[in-house]
Amino acid sequence: MKLFEKAGDKASPFPSRRYWLLVTVGWLGLLLFINVTVYLAGFRPLALIFEIVAGKLLPVALMTPAVFLMAQYYPINSSAWRTNLGKHLVAAAGFGLICGTLSCATLVSLQPKIAAAFKQQLALAFPEAARDGHEFDQSAMIFLPLELRSANFDWHTVLANATTNLPPYAVLLLFAHAYFATVRLRAQEQQAAALSAHLAEAHLAGLRTQLQPHFLFNTLNSIAALIPQNARLANEMVLNLADLLRMTLRDPQRGEIALAEELKLLGHYVDIQKLRFGERLLCQLEVPAACLPFLVPTLLLQPLVENAIRHGVEPSDQPEQITVCARLAGSLLVLEVTNTRHGAGAEMVMGTPGTGVGLANTRDRLAALYGPAHSFRSGPQAGGGFRVELSLPQRTA
Repeated sequence: MKLFEKAGDKASPFPSRRYWLLVTVGWLGLLLFINVTVYLAGFRPLALIFEIVAGKLLPVALMTPAVFLMAQYYPINSSAWRTNLGKHLVAAAGFGLICGTLSCATLVSLQPKIAAAFKQQLALAFPEAARDGHEFDQSAMIFLPLELRSANFDWHTVLANATTNLPPYAVLLLFAHAYFATVRLRAQEQQAAALSAHLAEAHLAGLRTQLQPHFLFNTLNSIAALIPQNARLANEMVLNLADLLRMTLRDPQRGEIALAEELKLLGHYVDIQKLRFGERLLCQLEVPAACLPFLVPTLLLQPLVENAIRHGVEPSDQPEQITVCARLAGSLLVLEVTNTRHGAGAEMVMGTPGTGVGLANTRDRLAALYGPAHSFRSGPQAGGGFRVELSLPQRTA
């Protein structure tokens, strides 16, 4: 439920219409409570009770926005309480006089009904005196508060009503300060959340900026190594690299893309590497169609496959296979990149966990995007090779 007006993107300190609706309901609830309490105490009739209570409460309720305005523009806080306290004392006096004048006018007009009802109550309380013909005159009303027994609209009666309205001003002022304190706290929380989001986005942008030159540098090195051996293949690698960069730079601010699009990017990169390594590089995708719509960070798989090629295919003189798998596990999308490694040093593949730009960058990006909702596991496989498994929350565009 929104209790705050908005001006642009910032919450206005003054209450919204919905807040005032709640305040109105509160006043009506108080009116009902007092009526029921007085009625249960034995005072009759109920209609007169309602008129009296409404005459006392309605002016205070109508002046509530004015008290909130005073609290908004003249808050009693540590920096301005001395000057603002005096202003609130003057405002309280004006509040009391206005409410006292309005309630006094109402109660004076009800005076004949109040006198008749009170005499009837006395007759019920003293039945013997009533049977003896005793008349309860105006002097019996001395037991009533002054604002209820006076039939004259004069300063004495107005001031009597005004003094009874000073405590409501203090209570309303307290509520107003509590409301504005809540507004300030809410605004601070929103600013902190926005700042945190901006910092996280800046961090992700930095990681993306770090990853792209690293990937480009390594690919250009591969092309440079191939030029003396086969200029035609090197030219094909440059063309594939251009296609890959075109897809990567199409929307550089996009942090996440569908897995289907990520696999297209990976396909261009693998095509480049296949031109270099030929039949020594075998790549297999095991990705069900149900996994393709889910979002993953842009260039998530490329550094993992690049690491697998560098530490699995490049040092080996035999065909090595890189497998990219995806599956759904509950509310998670699980991605897995594995490679094989034959021959000596088969256990040293894909680098030491946590080293190098590829794995470290991937781990940092996942932590920034998903926090504790993700997992990152890596380690050697039995029989040689290395395995990296990522678990991400299932999200779609």
